[in-house]
Amino acid sequence: MSPSLWSLCIVIVTGFCLIVSWAIGGIVHQPDWAFALLLAALLARRRNWPWILPCVFVHDAMLYWTPLGCLPVMAVLPYFIGKIDQRLGAGVPQRLIALGIGVTPLLWLSHDVGQWLLTALLIVPLWFLLVRGYGRLA
Repeated sequence: MSPSLWSLCIVIVTGFCLIVSWAIGGIVHQPDWAFALLLAALLARRRNWPWILPCVFVHDAMLYWTPLGCLPVMAVLPYFIGKIDQRLGAGVPQRLIALGIGVTPLLWLSHDVGQWLLTALLIVPLWFLLVRGYGRLA
């Protein structure tokens, strides 16, 4: 599978996750599925930002009725990850710091701590799954 096809699959699954979050978000205590997948894709491969940022814009507009929900932090995150990778090299601790910074906006977007923690915990296995998938493509 080519990287562009892999990215298209992630966008399609993200759209499905948005629909699920929009449909049953107020009924069931659940993580932010779409945001978790988008942040995991960014952590897995920093070069994904050109197609991740428009998806985050749509995510914020659909779920939070504002384009300034998670988008500003997600827009700065690729630059931050790049600078840290230049200084220290790519590694798991740096990505975990980026994960912590990336999920912070969910706390001020009316998520409770449980939902925030569920989203953060969902990102880790998705991130490792995507790293493994991108590794197979190389």
